[in-house]
Amino acid sequence: MQKGNAAYIKTMNKRLILKCVMEEDAISRAAIAKKLSLSKPTISTLVNDLLEDQWLIETGNGSASREGGRKPVNLTFNAKRSYIVGIDIGGTNVGMGITDLNGHVCAFREFPTQQHLEHNLFEEMKRNVDSMKDQLRIDDTKILGIGAGIPGVTNIKEGIVVEAPALKWKRFPIVAELEKTFQLPIHVDNDVNINVLGEHWMGIGKNKENLVYVAIGTGVGSGIMINGNLYRGTNYSAGEIGYLVTDKEYAKAYHPVHKGYGFLESVSSGSSISMQISRKLGKEMSAKQAFELYNEGDEAAVEIIDQALEHLAIGISNYVSLFDPEIIILGGGVSGSFSLIHKKVMDIMNRYAPQQCEVVRTSFGKEAGVIGSVALFLNEFEGLFEI
Repeated sequence: MQKGNAAYIKTMNKRLILKCVMEEDAISRAAIAKKLSLSKPTISTLVNDLLEDQWLIETGNGSASREGGRKPVNLTFNAKRSYIVGIDIGGTNVGMGITDLNGHVCAFREFPTQQHLEHNLFEEMKRNVDSMKDQLRIDDTKILGIGAGIPGVTNIKEGIVVEAPALKWKRFPIVAELEKTFQLPIHVDNDVNINVLGEHWMGIGKNKENLVYVAIGTGVGSGIMINGNLYRGTNYSAGEIGYLVTDKEYAKAYHPVHKGYGFLESVSSGSSISMQISRKLGKEMSAKQAFELYNEGDEAAVEIIDQALEHLAIGISNYVSLFDPEIIILGGGVSGSFSLIHKKVMDIMNRYAPQQCEVVRTSFGKEAGVIGSVALFLNEFEGLFEI
């Protein structure tokens, strides 16, 4: 056997052992050997390596065998062995967090995007990460790297943001900027792609193979997972549901709510609802306030929101027809009015789609983008630990 092959097999076996320990919570060396059909000496050698590298921890004695004798020592996964930084760059806020290897958010920070966008965005990110590291009493030697989500089409191969209208970025070298700021391994992707990865790893999409995540916020976007794999498309723009046209007559004269926005998000996003209600009432109103007025029966709010949700529901129903997913997850700021959106989506789906699909609200709160960014990093990172 060649040395390269031996090293590869050793690495693969270590990964299998780590996965086995994580699945079982606590397990003995003998039980691992039996489960993986590997020899006890092989398991012993590899476990010792993993203990030395602090991937595993010995936790004490397990249950004795029927024959009696010494109780075996159990092994558990050391989730605090390393940490990952997750950054969710939104059009409104930048959410940042540091998680352990189990996806637990150990520290979280948030700051307004537009306030820092033009002059010190990356310096503010660095300041917040340093603050979280101080809080957790860790340094860069404990951090595997950084995952980041961007609200726009992102070419992950070149490390550039092709276009992010909410940030006014075009051909922006995001990976180079983050590497310059942090000197750590970096992986980036579209923000809804990271969200679907996060839901599949730790959220309501766990154990699902075919799922769609739709984010309804400043814009409207989606992430698509097919057969357990993220689908990005030829030009990394798969899932741009915001560009769907749901009314060809209305679309002839529509004006993008923000430069670069597509039809659907220009009629159904939070920023669109905010703009429409503000214009109608002659004063500045947020989407949240519009939904509050809707619940009070305000005629203007009812007209605007009913129309917005009908377009959104048609777009989502089209996804059901195209992809036949197991589940559709709704996230983003506007998803706070989930019950209202859900009713409209199910009504439209019953009318137009060939079959039903479960539509649920995201299982995460404001930390969703952080968990998704970390899931992205671990999904792309070529190391011993995999998700």
